Amino acid sequence: MEEQTVLAALALNITRFTTWSPKAAVQDTINFCVVGDNVVQQSFASINHKIVGNQTLYIINLSRLSNFEQCHVLYISELKQNLLLQVFVEIKKYPLLTIGEGYEFAAQGGMVGLENVDGKMVLHVNLSAVHEANLNISARLLKLAKIIGN
Repeated sequence: MEEQTVLAALALNITRFTTWSPKAAVQDTINFCVVGDNVVQQSFASINHKIVGNQTLYIINLSRLSNFEQCHVLYISELKQNLLLQVFVEIKKYPLLTIGEGYEFAAQGGMVGLENVDGKMVLHVNLSAVHEANLNISARLLKLAKIIGN
């Protein structure tokens, strides 16, 4: 549970360092969708209603792998690889920041993979996936990350 809470806080900060293109129509709220078990969903409750810039973050727990068009951020925890790849294909058309766990998440098409290496969180950022979605992640955050693709 503690590690999930750390991941939630980290995901919040990644969201704060991300900008969407004006066409993405991020208005007063940022819909932060979470796919994961109850422990994951409970840990993200801690960042519900946080302020990001001049917007309020709302956590939406997705019980099914659908309705991605309502999301600005999608956090995916422990999906089987074939399902994960299906999700990546489906969300390609949306300006959606994807955050998940581990190097593999980013290597397979996710934008930010979070990995605990010897007690330290390492960020793996797939820059080509970020650019394809017309998103921009702050250079300050990218300095701390391991970049995959370009």
